[in-house]
Amino acid sequence: MNVHETDIGDWRTLDGAPVDGDPVGGDTDDADAVFAHVSDLHGQLTPRHQVYYDNPTSGPEFDFGDDDRVIERGGGIPLLAAKLDELREAYDACTLMSGDTFHGSAVTAYTDGRAMLAPVNGHVAPDVYVPGNWDYSNEAAEDGAFLELMDDLDAPILANNLYDWETEERLYDAYRVFEVGGLSVGVVGMTNVYVDRMAPAFYEGKYRFGKHPALLEESARAAREDGADVVVAVTEIGLPWMVQAAKDCPSVDVAFSAHTHEYTYDPIVVEETETVVVESGMGDALGRVDLRVRDGKVQFRHRLYCLTEDGEHTPEPDADAAETVEAVRAPFFEETPGFERGAGTLDRSLETVVGRTEKSLSRQSLLESAWNTLFNDALRAHFDTDLAVSHGFRYGTAVPPGDVTLGELYTFFPMTTPVARGVAYGQQLTTHMERFLEDSFTPYPYDQEDGRVRNFSSNVEVTIDPTAKRGRRLVELRVDGETVDPEETYSVATFRRPGDPERDLGNCGFPFRDVEVDDGTIPVDVIAEYLDEHSPVDYEVTGLVETAEDGGRAQNTPADGPYPFIQPGVDYASGEAYCETAMIPRGNAFPEAGRNRTR
Repeated sequence: MNVHETDIGDWRTLDGAPVDGDPVGGDTDDADAVFAHVSDLHGQLTPRHQVYYDNPTSGPEFDFGDDDRVIERGGGIPLLAAKLDELREAYDACTLMSGDTFHGSAVTAYTDGRAMLAPVNGHVAPDVYVPGNWDYSNEAAEDGAFLELMDDLDAPILANNLYDWETEERLYDAYRVFEVGGLSVGVVGMTNVYVDRMAPAFYEGKYRFGKHPALLEESARAAREDGADVVVAVTEIGLPWMVQAAKDCPSVDVAFSAHTHEYTYDPIVVEETETVVVESGMGDALGRVDLRVRDGKVQFRHRLYCLTEDGEHTPEPDADAAETVEAVRAPFFEETPGFERGAGTLDRSLETVVGRTEKSLSRQSLLESAWNTLFNDALRAHFDTDLAVSHGFRYGTAVPPGDVTLGELYTFFPMTTPVARGVAYGQQLTTHMERFLEDSFTPYPYDQEDGRVRNFSSNVEVTIDPTAKRGRRLVELRVDGETVDPEETYSVATFRRPGDPERDLGNCGFPFRDVEVDDGTIPVDVIAEYLDEHSPVDYEVTGLVETAEDGGRAQNTPADGPYPFIQPGVDYASGEAYCETAMIPRGNAFPEAGRNRTR
């Protein structure tokens, strides 16, 4: 038996049943093919702090003591490279990489993502790359940057749903068939389907995105017809979407999901279609799935390695990778780096301490996070407005109590877009919030987008009902304790997204009045300014977003309930019942007339 097999679970068939009579250490115990999954790197070159949650049904193997969460430091290219090298030395391993690689830090922001190329090509060395939504974000500053990044990756790019804007021709292969450890493996790739709902500058005039899950099934069938013994899908759309697709696309054996930053310590098994779904965190973890075929049946085993420093299964960092990473990062730690991009200027080292926090700051959550509240309070203070609103972003490092550095601020908001303010009617604010609740709590997983709701400054309270019908999920929105008046106007602080209409701010989707853009100030500047004045700050989740007493419950983090994933799922069994995404029934119909392959 290979030494690495002590790190991984027991063999099971694809319907989840244990394999009987598997002789430990015998010839039938080894894998035919091993897959390593890297996802949502978000510019993480070196170890960062991350919050991990204890959950009743699925959690990491940490000592949580009396708490339900713990902050550990880990991840980064040198640790990922070392773990991948371990697997490659022991097996004919295939490395699959889901996107959101070229965004997420000051280093990526000020190099249009290009700083990631040498570390990824030289040390992660993926065998397949599937683009993520944020991989398109550098288009906002330089037209064509996405295609240039993909051209310079030393890996096949797979995206069965990405088309040229003008010709409507597919830009990359839908699948490829590889020989991995004696198995003929079809790998299907599908990029994010929501990019055209995120920012016009990312896609308009350049790309079209096929959205229908039938595309996944068609590509999987084509791979089988091309000789594949097994088919794996690599996607960057989100866990609820992928779980539902696993129920509707029986030709896929294993699906490697990404985008919603979930940690599937235990794989999701869809028994009806014999499909396994896993998601592998965000740059601090490495997902592993072993496959073998015995008596004509595909069997699997799975392990999610959280590569925390000093972790049981964490190797020593790869020295060559560390050297490459430090060479890339060095210019950003000079006294005056002098980088410019968009509205941003980096005029001091990323290790500059900009403030202190009494409690940890993170935002790996759905409804509310301490970090997003802090950010919105900083926006509100900068403009002296009635309230502030921003994306409920979920990526970014965790910051333990203590000093906060400039580099850590950039991991939370790495875009160099200017901050802005405007005036909105109360009706516009409530309609906008309702639209985002629809994205998160729709009973149709293919319509769920990001697993987040809009976040506000600390003077705004929200009551929601996840199980209400469309258009009724926002129960109440209060500013300074008063219910928002639909006919009153409110001054709002937020930011300007590149490519949006002149009066549309912060992805709100409606025209503001009296718009004022601070062209020389980016979100990081505003947060640093606020920390300088208010440190040490003391933020925690305080229930600014709550669910109605007579409505359905929505958990904020995996520690808040039995469902081990942040993204919710809602179904309407008997009209009102709330259920988890994994329980949503299979069998969505794919009417031919309703399919649009290119929009």
